[in-house]
Amino acid sequence: MGSAISRQRRAPFGSWESEISAEEAAGQGLAAGIEEVILDPVTSKVYYAQKRPSEGGRSAILDASDGKELLDPEWDVRTRVHEYGGGAAIVFADVLYFSNIKDNRVYKAKKGSKPEPITPVNEVQRFADFTVHPEHSNFIIATLEDHTDPHPARVKTFLALIDANTSTVSNIVEGADFYSCARFSPDGKFLSWQQWNFPELPWQSAEIYVAPVTFSSEGNLELGAPFFVAGKHEAISAVDPSWTSNNSLHFTSDVSGFQNPWKFTFHPSDLKGTGKASPILPEPIEWEFGMPTWYLSRHSSGALTDTKVAFMAYQGTPHSKLLIIDVNDGSITEVPTPYALIQYMRGDGKGKVVGHGEPATADEELFELTLDKDGKPVIRNLLAEHASNAPPSDTLSTPEYYALTLAPDNRKCYATFYPPQNPMYDAGLRNEKPPVVVLIHGGPFSMEAPVLDLTKQFWTSRGWAYVDVNYGGSTGFGRAYRETLHGKWGILDVQDAKETVVELGKLGLVDPHRAVIRGGSAGGYTTLQASILLPDFFAAGSPQYGISEMKLLDDILHKFEYYLCDRLMGGPYEDIPDVWKERSPIYHVDKIKMPLLILQGDADTVIPAPQMVAMVEAIKKQGGKAELVLFEGEGHGWRKASTIKTVLEKQLEYFDDALHFVNKPDYC
Repeated sequence: MGSAISRQRRAPFGSWESEISAEEAAGQGLAAGIEEVILDPVTSKVYYAQKRPSEGGRSAILDASDGKELLDPEWDVRTRVHEYGGGAAIVFADVLYFSNIKDNRVYKAKKGSKPEPITPVNEVQRFADFTVHPEHSNFIIATLEDHTDPHPARVKTFLALIDANTSTVSNIVEGADFYSCARFSPDGKFLSWQQWNFPELPWQSAEIYVAPVTFSSEGNLELGAPFFVAGKHEAISAVDPSWTSNNSLHFTSDVSGFQNPWKFTFHPSDLKGTGKASPILPEPIEWEFGMPTWYLSRHSSGALTDTKVAFMAYQGTPHSKLLIIDVNDGSITEVPTPYALIQYMRGDGKGKVVGHGEPATADEELFELTLDKDGKPVIRNLLAEHASNAPPSDTLSTPEYYALTLAPDNRKCYATFYPPQNPMYDAGLRNEKPPVVVLIHGGPFSMEAPVLDLTKQFWTSRGWAYVDVNYGGSTGFGRAYRETLHGKWGILDVQDAKETVVELGKLGLVDPHRAVIRGGSAGGYTTLQASILLPDFFAAGSPQYGISEMKLLDDILHKFEYYLCDRLMGGPYEDIPDVWKERSPIYHVDKIKMPLLILQGDADTVIPAPQMVAMVEAIKKQGGKAELVLFEGEGHGWRKASTIKTVLEKQLEYFDDALHFVNKPDYC
């Protein structure tokens, strides 16, 4: 009876004792995790790349069958192509081909053997996204990024041919500003790829091409004339092409306004005369298939057979669905999974698709999708024997999804809401609604996925509500929704953050008068803008490495994002300097009333620490409340568990103070 009483009690929201410590939450955020899935197309064996924060952040390649590494710890399988990397390794016929970030060279190795370089010494060249010719495996095609001239507008990108026998590299496709997804057909007779040009990002517009593969009398691999498949510069995004069979590709295109599955079929003897791209589904649907390829490893489909393809899709929420689609008749079979986020998909076309799945209340999984003898889908976790590190399920808040209609223009906004959850408490005080932490994701062309994140559960287990605002501009909800942020960054996102809290208050889920806001990078920028445009709405805010000066950000952007700010500001700086200045928080500290806890790395090159020091001094000079915490050795993003621990503890203390809570230090 005594135990039952202890578990059935009320206490003020925000003051609950929690067993999820800041240290535990920080440890999960920087734990070893899967960052790519690799499927050998010849043997169908499965491998994965695993980040190793405790080993300097290196990436290791492991065999999924036994969990053993393929390489010694001296190797770091990563790349900085497009700066964000991904696609650093492939396994073909039990041979690993990979990019080593320490010297940017490409190597090949068999399990347990010493890697051999197959590209010459050249530190200005970066390689990623490999495909191996199925008959002549010495030939590998990869995305090559050449930084001979390091200016972002003059960095060159090609599709390069690597000859592993001679360790030579030659450009085989060039002319566009960007390339990715080069893939040989299963019989090696054709090559497909994706390309796009400035000022676009690939999810804004991209094109797909196919070319025949031939061999000269000397045995050299050559490409015939490229054949246009789909996409249109500055209009249509056709992305993520992969082979379904020797004469059929599957990909996605947003010609309808949403990324939907398409196919390209042709007769091998007459590519030009018979090649045809067409939608797989009978009619377009308002589902978003796939996600933005910030990382080259982010594939969202895989061929299960030569007629069935597994796709990941979103249906009006940030929760992933897994679908099997028949490319001949467009029929859809939904595969039930526990995953809130599915990515890194690969298919062998011989009955197996693999991928990475992250549930909302459990650990990540490396999954395998197959069909049983009756043709029904079967999901298996290839890491099932690994011990779970997730807290008990009754301590975890389960995400709830809301498509809110916001004032003043009745636009939709998508929010993921986490109610307070702690098995030791029933509720807050009578008639009390919980305070709410508002998270603004980075990007800004991104989405906050509803996966298990202990930095969120840290708050909900203490009696706070938590909401992820997938504001206008977020991905996963179609082109029109994403493009609402064009020309309105720093305005629309702030409005969506506020109105989301207002609507959740109307639903009785939160106390809108006790809302705080946080976010990093682009989310930090929105937090700073909220302190200027909505000085009295949020009780407090905590920007982490938040963008404070748009022109400075624009000056340091790399090639992949070189024109990002132009579109978001509504034009280049040279044309509308007043708009850029108006949207830069550093020039408007006189308007800030909201208490700010500014968290900043002293080694950040995007947001120089002296700029934040000056901002805090200016706020204090005018009588405002602001605190700056500088983290030694941290840049634009946290890489140390000790930093994340301190961030959570500081934010809890700061937000508690703003709302006049009392949380004992040992609750942290």
